[in-house]
Amino acid sequence: MADVFRILERFKITGRGTVYTIKNNRHDNISIGDILCDLQGNRFRVKGVEMFRRYMKYVDLDEMPLGLMFELLDGVEAKGNILIRSLEDIHFLFCSHPLYPSKVDEEYMGEYQAAGLKYPCALFNYEDMERGKLTLNGEELSGLTIYRGWMMKPDMYRAFYSQLEQRGMILINSPEEYERYHTLPGWYEEFKEYTAESIWENQGSLDNALEMTKGLEGPYIVKDYVKSRKHEWYDACFIKNIADRENAGKIISNFIQRQGTDLVGGIVLRRLEDLKCIGFHEKSGMPLSEEYRIFVYAGKIHILDDYWKNNQSITLSDDERKWIGAIAEKIKSNFVTIDLARRTDGTIIIMELGDGQVSGLQQIKAENFYKRFEICK
Repeated sequence: MADVFRILERFKITGRGTVYTIKNNRHDNISIGDILCDLQGNRFRVKGVEMFRRYMKYVDLDEMPLGLMFELLDGVEAKGNILIRSLEDIHFLFCSHPLYPSKVDEEYMGEYQAAGLKYPCALFNYEDMERGKLTLNGEELSGLTIYRGWMMKPDMYRAFYSQLEQRGMILINSPEEYERYHTLPGWYEEFKEYTAESIWENQGSLDNALEMTKGLEGPYIVKDYVKSRKHEWYDACFIKNIADRENAGKIISNFIQRQGTDLVGGIVLRRLEDLKCIGFHEKSGMPLSEEYRIFVYAGKIHILDDYWKNNQSITLSDDERKWIGAIAEKIKSNFVTIDLARRTDGTIIIMELGDGQVSGLQQIKAENFYKRFEICK
């Protein structure tokens, strides 16, 4: 199994430099002189290894974090929070077709083919995993693994992660990282100055949601912790004036009923920003704004593109790209998406953050997406 070292904490020690504490996996072997790399390809030679008892008092020796000190072979600190032996050790895992387990899900055929040109790939049965059973097909993988497939509720992802780990496959994002950036309450406080004002409850309750509307005015949208029903814009998403409790109750009720068992967490109400409109969706009539999807990989922009328009030039300025880069560096996960939109005053705003493993490519071509991983090598 290829070693995967997840960084837990970094701190400075005078005269010794930065110390990285990593999860201590008893099956991983690390010695002074070993060379590791981060996900951007920066290299690090181990010059010190020690236990950090100060970190946890009542923990078994085998589970205590290890402290690593490095010689920075490329002159920079580690990007992201994973270290591995080689960037050749990255693999991809896709959903299989629900009826033909040895074939990839049709929605991911293009990605599977593009990834398979350079990386080992395998399949797993999503439907089986919903029932708590891990069923794998295709190549036998081990080490660092990037999942590309359908969204999972946090509890399902936790089980998925654990069962893969038992098979020697370590997903790029831990269950804690997945939940933090997959659900709005997980990331909102950290980035609330850059996004729409939001409030939420955690029961999926119409009564609780209506209670939250007291004192609010103006346009809002309703969603759960992860998704809206934006393609049912006027029936189950857009609330023209949240002070109109009768209409607000109708829209929120429609949303709850139509989400059914797919509802994640609770009800979120987000103030609708005044966004630059570029047209309307041909089926739902939903207004389309100037939006961008950015994939962030190990703290850096991996790839970005227009959310709605294909083959359009990106109109983000250099200063805006620098701002996005600064946001990317704040993210405490290895693979995340940021969706941005432009207000009518010209400024950009964060619409959503999401786990990169379960975010669609939108207009990004699969071959371009997977070539970007090559650049890191």
